[in-house]
Amino acid sequence: MRQTLAGPFLVGALLATPALGADDGLKLSGTAEFIASYLHLNAIDDAADSPVIQPEEAGTLWTLGGRGALDAARGALHLQTDFSGEGTVHNRHSDDTYLGSLGGGLHAGWRDPELGSLGAFGSMGQFEINDLDGKDPTSFAWGVGLEGQIFFDPVTLYLQSGYLDREPVSSGGDKDALKNAGFARAVGRFFIGDDFEIEAEGSYAQGKMDPDGDNVLIPGWGVELDYRLPGTPIAGFLRYTGAYYFQDDDTDKMLENRIGFGLRAYFGQPSLKANDRRGASLDLPRYLQWNGVIAGPLE
Repeated sequence: MRQTLAGPFLVGALLATPALGADDGLKLSGTAEFIASYLHLNAIDDAADSPVIQPEEAGTLWTLGGRGALDAARGALHLQTDFSGEGTVHNRHSDDTYLGSLGGGLHAGWRDPELGSLGAFGSMGQFEINDLDGKDPTSFAWGVGLEGQIFFDPVTLYLQSGYLDREPVSSGGDKDALKNAGFARAVGRFFIGDDFEIEAEGSYAQGKMDPDGDNVLIPGWGVELDYRLPGTPIAGFLRYTGAYYFQDDDTDKMLENRIGFGLRAYFGQPSLKANDRRGASLDLPRYLQWNGVIAGPLE
């Protein structure tokens, strides 16, 4: 998107800056992944006369997606661009159903592989909801924030905080989607050796939705296991993510559970741990997937 287009120009700016030391040439690394996911939505305390998930709406979905990231570092300065996309392959024609998303982001900051990193990020993406009355268009959403990492020997602590919003309804934005939201996210990575990683995360977002500005609260969580075949660029991973959506004005409550599995390729770093400290190790909050639930069945 707009941020990903800025990435090559900023990499060029790094190339043009004076050398920071004899060993501070430009270093590139990156990742690319493919993932298949199963998504299950469950309405909590669903009223029989007005259920959150209507009979014509899908409560289970399969998605196929991918993600890529490129990190360019020169001395202690680094830039990372990343992009991701996914599409629904099951129940695509059900009402108020998430069809998919596409987005990208840019991270910029300072990093010391022995200590940690500190920087800022921006992102923009689009998501699509299938509404049988045809009133939910493809919508753009965006986010900005600060982030940092602290490196210990076997553990990395990764923190993010920022602001999320979507384009106005007058410009084509989905009237039911997440807007004017703040979020915080914490990720912990534990390395059992250099090529086996266990990651756990927790997040919280709170903002507005619907034309009348209902409050929506979204605590989220996740776990991932990642194993890279030693001496190769290929890793396999298993990921679980979940979220609880609470629209307090209407007392609508929904639980989301996702299970995904896939393959990931690395270049520029010899191991998972090296990539975590020196490579493309930053990511973005799941704000496009959150909108798939908020602007879909929760609306």
